[in-house]
Amino acid sequence: MLVIIHCEDSTVKLCRWNVSASGARPNPQGSFRYGSINVTDVYVLKNKPLVTINGKRRATLSGISFVNPTTPIRLADQFKVKGAYKLDFPETPLTGPPKMATSVINGTYRGFMEVILQNNDTKMHSYHLSGYAVFVVG
Repeated sequence: MLVIIHCEDSTVKLCRWNVSASGARPNPQGSFRYGSINVTDVYVLKNKPLVTINGKRRATLSGISFVNPTTPIRLADQFKVKGAYKLDFPETPLTGPPKMATSVINGTYRGFMEVILQNNDTKMHSYHLSGYAVFVVG
């Protein structure tokens, strides 16, 4: 899965990429032609200032505050544990009240996913992205 990322930020107009960290790098031969990629999934991940859910201040991403499951997600996936998480992360931010859930993005096998990070907060946020191949393109 290839993740293509655009950053839309109302206050910060720069996406920083730490190239001094170890890890895989994009193919220097340029075998990917980004203009001809068939994008199978598009997600808008929007963060807002902290909200109050059940009397506690919580951070949300697209209106969902993540709840750690009792069984780690990778183990639940490997051993097919029912109910540990849901593959219901919304493609666009929720319009209703924020909620708490263990929602996971359900990517298409061998697909190309475009993730748009939209920061509607006044602070800068950092994200950790991992997968088969992750490229920041803008």
